[in-house]
Amino acid sequence: MSVWSMQGMRAGVLAGALMVAASVAAWAVQPRQLMAQMTSLEASVPARFGDWTQLRDGVPQMALSVAPDGQRSEEQPYDEVVMRTYVNSRGERVMLALAYAREQRQEVKIHRPEICYRAQGYRELDESPHDFPQLGAQPGIPGLRLLMDGSNRMEAVSYWIRVGAAYPRGGLDTRLAILKDGVAGVVPDAILVRASSILARQEDAAAAYERQERFLAELVHATRPEAARMLVAQK
Repeated sequence: MSVWSMQGMRAGVLAGALMVAASVAAWAVQPRQLMAQMTSLEASVPARFGDWTQLRDGVPQMALSVAPDGQRSEEQPYDEVVMRTYVNSRGERVMLALAYAREQRQEVKIHRPEICYRAQGYRELDESPHDFPQLGAQPGIPGLRLLMDGSNRMEAVSYWIRVGAAYPRGGLDTRLAILKDGVAGVVPDAILVRASSILARQEDAAAAYERQERFLAELVHATRPEAARMLVAQK
């Protein structure tokens, strides 16, 4: 056998070995364990807690929906959506939107509210990071506050997005959280927790944010443990 033939055989064996190694590596980092939880949010989130009571006829709010065929896509990434309006004894209202997805992948991710609002013609007047306190000794939940102005109404919005055990505030952070879990062999679940209020004037935003902060803390505290684990990451 010539030297060239032997070198060709060695190159072929090496190439084959590299292909096998690449396949094994790809299999090793492919997410296989689902973090999804099967609890129904609609059945578990309380209709009444603290000073808050769900209104039978809620206020129309920014739409979040599940695809008619039950399948998720880039446009319809949610497996369950809960949209309610609550009112307290002073007549103050807070709109609640919960959007849960059992699987988060790079190609199908939960939608950020500021993007959805802008797509519906709203103009973003303000955006600021905020840590939402919880009742008890738990650390605050990283999220955002928005002030959105539409053609016929202005809204103060408070929200967080949980992806697995992370709370990404931006698109890049979301991708990194999904990648980190994927390398560990995990497909993370995710949820959007959003509270919003209609404002008569921009000066009312500060009071609305404080009201939403208390509302969200009381909501998490009052929700049954199996559903609360969907709203916030468990340490």
